[in-house]
Amino acid sequence: MTRLLALFLMLVASAPAVAQFGSTEPMVDAALVSDRTSVAPGDTFHLALHQQITPGWHTYWRNPGDSGEPTRLELSLPDGWRTGEMIWPAPHSYDLGPLTNYGYSAEVTLPVPVTAPDNAAEGPLTINAFATWLVCEDICIPEEAELTLTLDVGASTVDRAGQALINQALEQAPDRAPDMRAGLEGDSDGLVLTLSDPRFDGASLSDVTFYPHDSGVIDHAADQSVTHEGENLRLDVAAGYLSRNGVDQARTGVLVYTARRGNEWSEEAVEFTAREGLRVNELAASSSSVAGVSGQGALRAPEPQSIGFLQAAGLALLGGLILNLMPCVFPVLSMKALTLVEKRGAERGEARALGLVFAAGVVGTFLVLGGLLLVLRVAGLPALWGMQLQAPLVVAGLATLMFLIGLNFLGVFEIGTSLQSVGSGVKDSGRRGAFLTGVLAVFVAAPCLAPFMTGALAFALTQPALASLTIFVFLGVGLAFPFVLVSFVPGLLNLLPRPGAWMTRFREILAFPMFATAIWLVWVLSAQLGSDGVLWLMLALLASSFTVWALRLGGPMGRITVLAGVLLTLGALSVTARLEPVIRTVSGQSEWAQWSESAVAEAQAAGRPVFVDFTAAWCVSCQVNKLGTLSDSRVRDVFAQQDVALFRADFTNRDPVIADALARHGAAGVPLYLVYPPESGDPEVLPPLLTSGIVIRAVNDAVN
Repeated sequence: MTRLLALFLMLVASAPAVAQFGSTEPMVDAALVSDRTSVAPGDTFHLALHQQITPGWHTYWRNPGDSGEPTRLELSLPDGWRTGEMIWPAPHSYDLGPLTNYGYSAEVTLPVPVTAPDNAAEGPLTINAFATWLVCEDICIPEEAELTLTLDVGASTVDRAGQALINQALEQAPDRAPDMRAGLEGDSDGLVLTLSDPRFDGASLSDVTFYPHDSGVIDHAADQSVTHEGENLRLDVAAGYLSRNGVDQARTGVLVYTARRGNEWSEEAVEFTAREGLRVNELAASSSSVAGVSGQGALRAPEPQSIGFLQAAGLALLGGLILNLMPCVFPVLSMKALTLVEKRGAERGEARALGLVFAAGVVGTFLVLGGLLLVLRVAGLPALWGMQLQAPLVVAGLATLMFLIGLNFLGVFEIGTSLQSVGSGVKDSGRRGAFLTGVLAVFVAAPCLAPFMTGALAFALTQPALASLTIFVFLGVGLAFPFVLVSFVPGLLNLLPRPGAWMTRFREILAFPMFATAIWLVWVLSAQLGSDGVLWLMLALLASSFTVWALRLGGPMGRITVLAGVLLTLGALSVTARLEPVIRTVSGQSEWAQWSESAVAEAQAAGRPVFVDFTAAWCVSCQVNKLGTLSDSRVRDVFAQQDVALFRADFTNRDPVIADALARHGAAGVPLYLVYPPESGDPEVLPPLLTSGIVIRAVNDAVN
C-alpha cells in the first residue's frame, strides 16, 4: 500500500493544475460605448469600455499595485483610423492582507480617443473590440469579452447615453499639470516627494495619496505621511524595489486628494511628472500625518483579533484532538489501529519510532497545507479549509485509493510485507507506511472542521507567515497526539491483545470502513459532476481492479499488463478533471431556498428571521448536522412557528460569491450557520457542530 499511497500523492500534487476555480457568471458586465452615433470624416471622438462590476469586486488601474493586471482594450478599426492612449479615471486603493492594489469598483468607463481619417468612407461602420481584465475580491478571476459597436460615418451625431458615461469618466480623469514643480528623491531609507503648485494654496487637504504610473516605484502598502503649507506639499513614502538604490529617472504619477476651500469640498486628482533627485520645497517631514491628512496604504495597525495567539494555539491543539473523533477520519483511524495491533509484539523503540514518524507525516502535511493556503491568499485566490475536495480529481483519486485499501485489507492482493513478517527486518517500510498514513490522515480529515478549529484557522490566515504556520503545527500535534501517546506509554500498549490468527479477521473487518468511505466519495463526486463523473469513476475502479488482477500474473507480460492497468486508471481519473461541474440548486419542492445576499435582505425586509446553511456534499460535519439537528422535529417546529426563512448555500463546487461570504464572516470553510434578525441587523454565527438547543435559542433570540 506504500506504493499506492505514493502514487496517489503524486496525483494530488497535480490536482491544482486541473481544478476548476472559474465562475459560472461573469463578475463584470462589459459594453463598448461611444459618444457619437455618427462620425464625420476627420472628427475625433471617444470609444470606451464600460464596466459594471459586481458589488464587493474590483478591476485594476494602469498600475495595479502589488498584484493584479490592468484592463486592456484592443480595437479593430479600418486603415487610416487612429487611436490615442486609454484615459484612466483616478483610482482607489484596495487592501488584501499585506497587499495594496489600485483600481475601480461599482462601475468605470475607460475612454479611448479615436480620429477618423479625412477620407473616411460614408456609411455604416462596425467596430470590433476585444477586452481583457482581472476582477478580484478575496479571489481573482480573469475575464474577457468580444464586443461590437456599429456607427455611421456621415454627419456628426451625439449618442447622449454614451456621451454621459464618457464625460463622467473624463471629469474623473486627473488634470494634466505638465508645469507643476515636482521632485522625487531618496533610497531604501525612504522617498521624499515634493510638489509646489498654486492649486494647493488656500486649500485644506485630506486623504492625500500618490499613485505612481509604474509599479515598484513606491511600497504601495506603506503609509504616506503628508505635510502641507501654502502651495507646497511633501509626502514621505516607502521606497519600492525600483527606488531602493535611489531615484534614477523622472517618475509620472497621480495625486488624489480632497480639497476644502471655504465651505466647499471637492475631490481632485492631478497628473504630474516628478524629476529625479530634486526637492522643490524645504518643508520638513511631519512626525505623523497632518491632522485630517492620511495616506491610503495597507501597513496599518491590524484589526483587533477576537482571539490572541496563545488562545488560537490552544484552540488549534484542541481542534486537532477532536478531529480524531470526526467520522471522516475513522477509516484512517482504522489503519492506525491495525498498525498498533501488528506492532504489539515489536520492540518499544520501534513502536515509539513509528509514533514519531506518523506525527512527522501529520505535522508536515499540515505545514504544507497551511503554506498553500497562505500562498493562495497572497495570490488573491480562495484560502478555505477543505477546498481540495472541490477538485473532482482529488475526490475520484481518494475514492479509488480507499477502494484499493479495502481490497488489500481483504487479502485480494499484497504489496509489501505480510502480517506474519511485520517487524522482522522491514522497519524502513513500516516507517514509510506510518509517515504516509499521517499524510493521508490530514488529507482526509481536512474537510471536517471540528469545533474550536474555525476560530484558530481564521486567526491563522490573517497572521504573518511564521505565526500562521505555528498554528498549523498545533493542529498537527493535536491530531497525532493520541497515536504518539499510545506508542510511548507501555501500559497502554499492554492493553492490546497478543498477536495471533485473529489479526487476519480484524484486518478484513477494517476493509469495510474503507469501502464505506469510497461510497461516500462517489456520492460527493455525483454531486459535483453528475452521472458522467460517476461513470468515469466506476471505470477507474474497474481499471484498478484489472491492475490488481494483473499483479498475480508475474513475468514481463504481467508487468506490461500492470502498467496498462495503471495507465487506464490514471486516464479515467484524469477525465474527471475535465468534466464540467453540474449546477447545484435547491429543489423547488424543498422548504430551503437558494441562498443569495439579496434574498436574505428581502426576507429581512419582509420582517422574517433568516437561517442560512453554508454546506457542501464533501463536508461530513454538514451532513451530520443536516440529518440530525436540522431535521429534528423541535427545530423544524420553531422554524415554522417563527416563520423563519431558510436558505442553503451549496459550496460543493467552487463558487466565488460563497467563498466571499465565508471570508466576510470569518469562516475558514464549511459548515457555517447564520441566524439573522427580522428587518435588519447582523447575523449570529453558530458553531460548526449544532445541537437543537443552540439553533432554537438563536432563533428565539433573533426574534425577541
